[in-house]
Amino acid sequence: MNDRAAIAPDGRPQRVSDLLVELASTWPHERVSLGDVTQLLGERGYGVLMLVLALPGAVPGVASIAAIPLALVALQLAIGLPRPWLPRFLAARSLSRTEFARMVERVAPHLSRIERLLRPRLVVLTGPVGERVIGVACLVLALLLTVPILFNWPLVVPIALMALGVLERDGVFAVIGFAVGCIVLGTILGVGWVSIQEGLQLAGKYLGM
Repeated sequence: MNDRAAIAPDGRPQRVSDLLVELASTWPHERVSLGDVTQLLGERGYGVLMLVLALPGAVPGVASIAAIPLALVALQLAIGLPRPWLPRFLAARSLSRTEFARMVERVAPHLSRIERLLRPRLVVLTGPVGERVIGVACLVLALLLTVPILFNWPLVVPIALMALGVLERDGVFAVIGFAVGCIVLGTILGVGWVSIQEGLQLAGKYLGM
């Protein structure tokens, strides 16, 4: 399978859920790697990879590890690489064909329901310039995920929304994700600034200043 497999007979991009089902049923080798899936999806791999890598970021203790490859993918989107590149140790991560088929069987129905909400609209917002802006936003949020905190959902949700927007060229989802990300980032900066100010005041009182 190659990038041509990502085009439906009517000329429109196939749904990712359909591509995964097709891959699971026709893959000729014993194992399916993350690199294989990325190659199949081509430039659409950005959306899938960011979505897949963002979700573990919601798990305390795992977020700081998952955020590193997520930041790498977001950086590539920000600088405009035509398709995502993964280091060998990530690209080689694989499942057996049976395990992959079982995973697709569980995930595809949920992904298909989400895809019904997505459609190409305001596509200029997910064009080359829009994708770079989204890449920068996701990179900043991914770097914040490396900071060990107990509640990461506010960082994961906007990344997931922007990833879905990139995946299906849906500018509405992209804008919503970007707006939520800006709100989250502004809140974090505001709380951080207040904390610094209070810390300086306490230090001043302690030192008699």
